Amino acid sequence: MNDLDEIKNFGPYMVKIMNLIGIHSREDLMTSDYKTIKKNLIKAGVKPHLNIFYSIEMGLQGKSWNEITSNEKNEIKKILEGVK
Repeated sequence: MNDLDEIKNFGPYMVKIMNLIGIHSREDLMTSDYKTIKKNLIKAGVKPHLNIFYSIEMGLQGKSWNEITSNEKNEIKKILEGVK
């Protein structure tokens, strides 16, 4: 079941790139982690912009991407730091 388009902040582009890296459902997304997602995006030729991760984080919380706090941004940046 592809229910990604039901996640807040997930438009056609987000669904497309998530599907491209093997994430086809909310459950797939929940069982993945940001480091793996970043690595898979790079392998797929998609530049892993921080906004992708901000959209994921806020979407899973049921919030708009622009509601992310500075602390949440910093935590995501720390997680992704050094992942190539």
